[in-house]
Amino acid sequence: MALGELLKIVTPPDKPKEVPAKPNWAAIEKKLGLQLPDDYKRYVTKFGSGLLGSFVRIYNPFSKDEYLALQKCVISVCEIHQMRSDKFPYECYPENPGLLPWGNDDNGNSLFWLTRGARNKWPVVVCSGRDSRSQLFEMGMTSFLARTFTGEVKCKIWPKPFAVKSRRIQFQPY
Repeated sequence: MALGELLKIVTPPDKPKEVPAKPNWAAIEKKLGLQLPDDYKRYVTKFGSGLLGSFVRIYNPFSKDEYLALQKCVISVCEIHQMRSDKFPYECYPENPGLLPWGNDDNGNSLFWLTRGARNKWPVVVCSGRDSRSQLFEMGMTSFLARTFTGEVKCKIWPKPFAVKSRRIQFQPY
C-alpha cells in the first residue's frame, strides 16, 4: 500500500477536516468521468484538507473552498495549462491520456497525474508555475510525496534542499 510509505514520515490528524463519514467517491468519479487512484482516495479520507510539509496542498473533492475543491481546481488549473499548452509535452484533462491536477505547492507549481494506463499506476507530473519546466515521476501520488519529502526522489522544480531526512514531516489541517 503506497499510503504506508507516507504514513511512516507524517502523522495524519485525529479528525480529518472536510471528509464526510461515508465519502461518496462514486459520485465524484461520475462527475469527473473517470475513477481516481486508490492511494489518493485513502489519503483524502485519512488526512482531509490541509498543508503537507508546510509546502503541498492536495485537492479535496469534499472541500467547500474553491482553492481546495478537486472539481473546481481541475477546471481552473486545466484552463490555465491549456492556455500554456505549447509549453508542456502533455494534453490536459479531459483528454486521455492527459494531465489531471491533484494538488499544488506554495511556489505556484501544479501537481498532476498523467492519466495513461491503469488509474493506480498513473505517474505524477510536476509542472512549473513560472516557466515551461515539467518533470515526470513513474510512481503514484503518495509514493511521490513520501519519496520527495525523504530525499529519495529529487524534484528539480522544487527548491533545494527540499528534503530534510532528520525531521518528521508535519500536516497542518485547514
